[in-house]
Amino acid sequence: MATNKLTALCLAMATLLTPSTTLPLVSSKRQTIGAPCTDVHIFLAKGWNEEYPGRQGKLAGAICSGLSSCDYEDIQFYNTPEADYCASVTEGNTNGVAQMTAYADRCPDSRLVLSGYSQGANVAGDILGGGGGRFGNETVYCTVGDTVGLDRSTSPGNKLGAALIFGDNRHVANQPYNILSGAGISANNPRFPDSLTRMNEFSDILRSYCVDSDPVCAAAGPGPFVVDNHLNYFDIYSDDAAAWVKETLGL
Repeated sequence: MATNKLTALCLAMATLLTPSTTLPLVSSKRQTIGAPCTDVHIFLAKGWNEEYPGRQGKLAGAICSGLSSCDYEDIQFYNTPEADYCASVTEGNTNGVAQMTAYADRCPDSRLVLSGYSQGANVAGDILGGGGGRFGNETVYCTVGDTVGLDRSTSPGNKLGAALIFGDNRHVANQPYNILSGAGISANNPRFPDSLTRMNEFSDILRSYCVDSDPVCAAAGPGPFVVDNHLNYFDIYSDDAAAWVKETLGL
């Protein structure tokens, strides 16, 4: 189906995250090829049409603040307006697992953190639980590639110390890791049961942020919806999320 029609179904991706959006500066260090291993290494899955690292730059900086050994890495995927939504998610999911696997193999003593926002939340959720199936509605949709997700018992799944999802367009109501006022509301394209079951194996180290006025993660709710409340998670909740990550990692 036409990409421009599909992205119009996902308000945040099609109309909120525009190329002119001003993105926050990052105070943490981006991982470079061959860089030394760090105690905490963050993987970021950006939102639709954001430049790396996107709005989550504030979050990475907050997590690394006060830590002597911490950096981040962008999960690589192409998600500009002309890209097919599902192909971008599949690419991000596949690359994310590969990047996490490579880092865990090279740095087995590092604690890994995963975070995804908006379309990147779809990517992060698929990294945890596996992807596949339709995204869209009955007439305008695409199909995400089938993947199985991480295994909690083997690397890199057993190296993952914390995971965060913000403004998830696959949000499922009433999960134990849901927080904020949208915790009991689903998105228009909630995660499929098999993928949700696998993702929930990480529930003790997972948080999903959604407010009930977010037109993406709470789209199946009654509203009223406020566009800015999909955009401002990291202005409001970066410190809270960073504190939770550090507590979960035992730092």
